Amino acid sequence: MNTLFSKYVLIIFLATCSGCTTYAQFTGDFRTHVASRNYTQALENLNTAKKGNNKLLYLLETGLIAHYQQQYEKSNRYFAAAEKHANELYTKSVTRQAVALITNDAIKKYRGESFELVAIHYYRALNYWYLGQPEDALVECRKANLKLAQYAIHNGETSYKNDAFIHYITGLFYEATGEYNDAYISYQHAQDAYEHYASEFQIPAPQTLESDLQRVSESLNGVQLVSLDPTAFLAPASDGELVIFSEVGFVPRKLEEEIDLPIYDNDIKRSKKIKTSVLAKDISDRRHRVRHVGNVEYWLQVALPKYDATPPQTNTVYIRSGEHNGQTTLAQNYASIAQTSLNHHYPGILAKTTARAFVKYLAYRKAKKENKVLGFLTNLLNVSTEIADTRSWVSLPHNIQIGRLALTPGTHTVTLEARDINGNVIETKTIENVEINPGQRTFISHRFYR
Repeated sequence: MNTLFSKYVLIIFLATCSGCTTYAQFTGDFRTHVASRNYTQALENLNTAKKGNNKLLYLLETGLIAHYQQQYEKSNRYFAAAEKHANELYTKSVTRQAVALITNDAIKKYRGESFELVAIHYYRALNYWYLGQPEDALVECRKANLKLAQYAIHNGETSYKNDAFIHYITGLFYEATGEYNDAYISYQHAQDAYEHYASEFQIPAPQTLESDLQRVSESLNGVQLVSLDPTAFLAPASDGELVIFSEVGFVPRKLEEEIDLPIYDNDIKRSKKIKTSVLAKDISDRRHRVRHVGNVEYWLQVALPKYDATPPQTNTVYIRSGEHNGQTTLAQNYASIAQTSLNHHYPGILAKTTARAFVKYLAYRKAKKENKVLGFLTNLLNVSTEIADTRSWVSLPHNIQIGRLALTPGTHTVTLEARDINGNVIETKTIENVEINPGQRTFISHRFYR
């Protein structure tokens, strides 16, 4: 019995380690290399995650790096593989799920957060636009919010129901291709979604959205389904417009926090009469209020995920081109969405983790009564496998801001200045040979890591 249990302990321990150490290995220096734009070294850090439980993360990180290297076709291949892999993971592995019940969630294959999987379509849309395939870019935009609806069915009610930013860029793309009726509808959806953003994530609508909606509405004269010139968008006079997506900082990294919950004598008695899930809910509620219902027999240690709330230095981005200038406005905040989504799911995570830890403790009590060595091994298993799942797509930006400039036709040099909250310039990027065509919209994107 002891020998069999020892082998069982070893198997679970090794399985757990294989589930979490691979991720820790490549995330240590990974963001440092990405921030210094040393993408070659960053990719080398990803090699250990090509297979196994972190394959999705490998595909996501590699796809984004390829995007920043302007290897747009390669980027789309990786993102397509990530989308396919994520869809496959919805068919759950019974074995992995069973093992996770007695170890931790890090043993399972990483399936991605909803906002991470929707971000795939933003980057694929940009890739297709830069490749001169606007129709494919619009397909990606449409897929994004359809995917959110699908996730809501599988994952239940969530605060992240609709991506306002995706609706907005969909409108921008539609308008740029002359599909004004579709642009009007997308801007309306964006306006509605940003109302939800404002209440849930404290993200207001970009100031330009209202004028975009009004301009397209006036052009339609209240008549839908009109046919307009597909080669031009609605620009003042013969000017063109530059639209800049400024990606700023890094999305907060997931960290682990440990909390202790009291186990009373009465809990052991109740465990024989009620479901573990019900008892675990009562125990988890003690985090914020301890009600003494007997002697504390044991302090149950539970490991939970949390986000590092360190914001980026860059507050806004100033745009200059000749005598023209402007600044960006916030359009998407992955940090806020990530934190709010975690807050929404946190009670469930806490209850599930508490249930798992309590079952481990009961197994330890039973093993200890049978044999002290067996009890020691069981306790070792419990301690070594109590690890929070802190995996995430770590190279995503903290937020995305939109800047707009009306420019005369021709070739322009555009300067971007990342400024902190006090207006100090902390980084500058000059982009040369930006082509502006009369009556057309030009899109560019840039990443500030600080």
